Amino acid sequence: MPNYNVSVKSSNYNVLSDPQKKYNVGVNYEIPSKYLQYGNEILNTTNWVFDGTTTGYPLIDQSGDPYTPINDQQLIVAINGLVQVPGIDYTTSGTDIVFVTAPNSGDNVYVVGLSTTADLTRTINFVIDAGSAPMSSGIKGEMTLDVTGEIQSWTIIGDQDGQIQLDIGKVDYANFPNFASICGTERPQLGDITTNSLQRKNTNTTISSWNKALNAGDLLQFEVVYAINIQRCMVSLKLAL
Repeated sequence: MPNYNVSVKSSNYNVLSDPQKKYNVGVNYEIPSKYLQYGNEILNTTNWVFDGTTTGYPLIDQSGDPYTPINDQQLIVAINGLVQVPGIDYTTSGTDIVFVTAPNSGDNVYVVGLSTTADLTRTINFVIDAGSAPMSSGIKGEMTLDVTGEIQSWTIIGDQDGQIQLDIGKVDYANFPNFASICGTERPQLGDITTNSLQRKNTNTTISSWNKALNAGDLLQFEVVYAINIQRCMVSLKLAL
């Protein structure tokens, strides 16, 4: 579950006597994300027609794209609930599977493609939301890490064209709350306050001046240095695990 940091920007309303007036509520929170993005996949066999004669069938993934196993053992195949033996009951040829004995009409064939590699990355997403009020500078929240990895890039998406600069601090649990910036000279930002340029999205995949190493148990702190014409944004950090 995400952690929410809720702040009421204006508190000069009486909810009972002024029910129509709006509160400016800011909510800053982390969006949970999966770091293991690719796994085994059930292949699409809906267009296979079994007639007791045809032995070869195309391997198609759920997106409709051809699936190419690297060998027979990368498939798990079951016919009517009986698991078939790779290289004996079937073989693979390019993007096709070839059965030694052709399936019969009415047979139930189930094929799973096993993953050979996983994208061992995790994207940390933190949303800063000022509600209906202009976004102010200052610390907007903290989060803890449950993985160890290295930051590869940052991305910011804003609610509209504008300017914002963030600083991100890090500290281990023993030294909390003494955060130190990890951004070096390359703070995440939209637009440029010196040239008055505006942006709604921006990313940086180099971050050569960053302190990129993160350890499980570390805490990150997100601070708005300045914001112009931005009321909500999401900052994402991509980690290689």
